[in-house]
Amino acid sequence: MAITYSIDPVAKLVRTQVQGHVSLEDMLAHAHVLKEDPAFHPEYANLIDLSRFTGTDLHADAMKAFAHGLQGEIFARSSKRAVVAPGDSAFDLSRQFQSMRPNQENFQVFHSTDEAMHWLQAAPNKAMRFE
Repeated sequence: MAITYSIDPVAKLVRTQVQGHVSLEDMLAHAHVLKEDPAFHPEYANLIDLSRFTGTDLHADAMKAFAHGLQGEIFARSSKRAVVAPGDSAFDLSRQFQSMRPNQENFQVFHSTDEAMHWLQAAPNKAMRFE
């Protein structure tokens, strides 16, 4: 599978790793598997690592549907989600996805894991935005 994950219950964090080319089917399958995992809690934070991501066949309409939760958002609206996208194309695509989301303040895109983890661990009222 192009998308794998691990859950850290102590940190209340889901680490998602995306590798290679990702299809709509990959994304839907990942959401289903994660949702069914008994260790998963919707209020956990999510660190999405796109450092090995090479592309997607997801069209703009499908991306917008995902951004608005129409494909079955499994994380709580209050959950912080950080994308690590060191490559320019992954970063640009992630920012485009972020701009489509209704609650952008809980979804941020970073070039490094350190920046993303810093933001995820910050108190909600002291969160820093890295742009």
